[in-house]
Amino acid sequence: MEPLEIAVRAAKKASKEILKHYDNFEIYTKEDKSPLTTADLAANEALVKELSKTGVKICSEESILGDDERVKEEQFWLVDPLDGTKEFIAQNDEFCVCIALIKSGRPILSVIAIPCKDEIFYSGGGKVVYRNGEILKPKDKTLNLFLMGKHGSSKKREEFAKKFGFEIKAIGSAIKFCRITENLASTYARLGPSSLWDIAAGDFLVEQSGGVTIDLTTMEKPLYNRPTLINNPYLVVDKNHVENLDKYLEFFKD
Repeated sequence: MEPLEIAVRAAKKASKEILKHYDNFEIYTKEDKSPLTTADLAANEALVKELSKTGVKICSEESILGDDERVKEEQFWLVDPLDGTKEFIAQNDEFCVCIALIKSGRPILSVIAIPCKDEIFYSGGGKVVYRNGEILKPKDKTLNLFLMGKHGSSKKREEFAKKFGFEIKAIGSAIKFCRITENLASTYARLGPSSLWDIAAGDFLVEQSGGVTIDLTTMEKPLYNRPTLINNPYLVVDKNHVENLDKYLEFFKD
């Protein structure tokens, strides 16, 4: 079985585990004060069981691969068993499963499954993205939306949306990357801290659809084998707005 096939299967199994707990779960608090549920743990167990069949090491939010190992490993799985735990707890359906295979610091395949929507997005490269088994056809026009998360706000991001004529829409978790991949939204920026597993899968899907994710500190594509679990601020742009990327980046340089 090919790695992408295994990853898709793993995401589907994790999704099923999450839904089993949707109406009956327990909440714990991690050392960083973030919530952890029994659904996170069940999904992580399902992912690890499937992905281990590849013989490639796994870095998961619930079973972290050490900094030195991530830097040294040529390849490793980078996964978030339940991205959007707060959304899961709020039962607003805006959470997902994220899987990316990292090679030399960049993703080479990825999967995002949205359990409550029965949607699964995946790509093994070749500038092709699949949604529920069918090739996702790019659109010539994109909804003029700038995406933000549901927790916290940012004056800088609001200024960006106003300057470039975007409407603002709040969406939870890495589902934002899926909507940009579908050309249902134009841009997304995260200026506060986030973790590597939050964006690697979405980064690859957007790239394969013709868009781009840019690290606003290095002004390059993000790397996922750095000796830290925390991303720099970043900007995501869909394929129909890439022509304006330099203008967007100039705005965030300030």
